[in-house]
Amino acid sequence: MKVSIEKDYDAMSLRTARQVTELVKSKPDALICIAAGHTPALTCELIAQMAKKENIDFSRCYFVSLDEWVGIPPENEGSCQYFLRNNLFKPLHVTEKNIHVFNALAGNMQKECKDMDDFIRERGGIDLIIVGVGRNGHIGFNEPGAAFEQYSHVIDLHEVTQSVGQKYFREQTTLTQGITLGLQHLLDARKAILIANGEKKAAVIKEAIEGEISPQMPASVIRRHANGEFIIDKEAASLLSGNA
Repeated sequence: MKVSIEKDYDAMSLRTARQVTELVKSKPDALICIAAGHTPALTCELIAQMAKKENIDFSRCYFVSLDEWVGIPPENEGSCQYFLRNNLFKPLHVTEKNIHVFNALAGNMQKECKDMDDFIRERGGIDLIIVGVGRNGHIGFNEPGAAFEQYSHVIDLHEVTQSVGQKYFREQTTLTQGITLGLQHLLDARKAILIANGEKKAAVIKEAIEGEISPQMPASVIRRHANGEFIIDKEAASLLSGNA
């Protein structure tokens, strides 16, 4: 497990984006998972800029979604799928056959989970997964208490997640469940990166890096990954021992 501390959000995003482009250069058909949300937004933008500037071909890459709000349609601007399509898939010209995202409106969520697990397994597993972290330590929608050994599953969202999640929507939206890759997907990935920035993430980063490795702090699972890395900015690192 590695901790990389960058000076600010821009530098954090640049370091993360470069890991994606370097992977694709070495493995053009890589399977990649990048979280949706505010934290990875600049990373996605920089990936697209690098791909254009350096003529990096993403057409053979595969992408899967990390998670989705159950019941939220893909055209809703607050959905994870909306973010990924507009910030990643379209700018990189990824073909539809190379994309597998959770259908939050599926009638059978268990089949939706199985289909995602099958898609990942059939392509040899995830090469690189990039996740953020919630203020309660969740990764994707793996809330505190979610078993490290789970693959894709549906989960009831904690009140904190329901409340904080409203920032992605233009109007008050009912958010009760999420569908998500499991933490075992992260552990199985060839490389796992957790990104976080800002003082608001400092407390959870300290607990994830220096506290007990436990399902009660899902972000701590990164420390079990032989090729896991925290990429954070100085503000998010401000409470770590030796960084005060």
